[in-house]
Amino acid sequence: MTAFFTAPRIVAGPGAIEQLSALGAHRAALVIDPTIQRAERHRRAVEELSKTDTTIEVFAAEPAEPTVVAVDALAQRLRAFHPEWIVAIGGGRTIDAGKAAWVRYAAPDLALESVTPLIELKLRASAAFVALPTTSGSGCDAAWSAMVRAEDGRPIEVASRELVPDWTLLDPALPASMPAALTAETGAELIAHAFEAAVSEWSNPFSDALARDALITAIGELPKATKHPDDLEARSSLHAAATMAGIAASNAQFGVAHALAVALGSSNGRSYGRTIGTLLPYVAEYDYPSARDKYAGLAGVFGAPAVRDRSGVAERLRSLWAQVGIPKTLAEAGFAAPLEGAELARVVERARSSTSAVANPRVPSEPELAALLDAAYRGAPVTF
Repeated sequence: MTAFFTAPRIVAGPGAIEQLSALGAHRAALVIDPTIQRAERHRRAVEELSKTDTTIEVFAAEPAEPTVVAVDALAQRLRAFHPEWIVAIGGGRTIDAGKAAWVRYAAPDLALESVTPLIELKLRASAAFVALPTTSGSGCDAAWSAMVRAEDGRPIEVASRELVPDWTLLDPALPASMPAALTAETGAELIAHAFEAAVSEWSNPFSDALARDALITAIGELPKATKHPDDLEARSSLHAAATMAGIAASNAQFGVAHALAVALGSSNGRSYGRTIGTLLPYVAEYDYPSARDKYAGLAGVFGAPAVRDRSGVAERLRSLWAQVGIPKTLAEAGFAAPLEGAELARVVERARSSTSAVANPRVPSEPELAALLDAAYRGAPVTF
């Protein structure tokens, strides 16, 4: 098998944000999470860019999952400003919004749903891209995709290797103020992405190394960071691990837990991180019969006894979730009732059609996806 490996240039550690002053930018658009803007946590970025007399304009991204309408509005504002650098500062939603708007800015006649890895976008003829993640979970600062929602709520995965940022700046000062709950949810997201990359059918030696290291780091540091928010060493390690997991998953592909979490959506206070974390142990049990060799390769992460038993990895994950406050079931995660009827069919169809399901160790049928959701809602073991 031939594997193509793609990653951004990365600056990691305290003061990484200072790389902005070395870009030599003349015009920079800052796409920022509104909560960060209100707290003026982007001030340091403005200061660094101002050192080279950069003309700066700040654009607030929607706090919710980016929609096609919101992305188009942002792209229209970018076209009016005409930046040569786009700097996205925020969590995964903000960075994805910036990426999607970058596509629409550079290729206004191309609908986001029409973007495929085979289409040449020539994004850098219009602007270059810098990501400064403020949460430690999504890894989209290193990924070559962006997730947006259609007007009817359908997830649209915009995928192109051109979407890998030119620079990812991992400054641990940016996620330092995350509350414990958000630290746990983004940490669960990190672990889910790394685990699914590790067991993916499309994994390769490079993605495997990053996925395993991200898992070891996150499993060890997440309880520390949630219990002691001022533990900057734990936060710094998690921040780097999130990007490592993002690179691994971007190159090896996500799996069924990701497909189901995206299909379920983030609404009514249910975050993607909380949802995928809740789903992951059930998917780990489901995948086991088809991925025993992949699980064996994770003995150094979960322990040899755990990877030899179908429920072993799942129980290790549930034990970790209990320490950091990730729900054990979808019922505990805020889903008021089991999905059924048209709503269940809609979620199952969206998950089944996701590209993430293709690389999963077991390609699930629609009845299996429905059974997985039911097991995750009730807290039942996965034995099928």
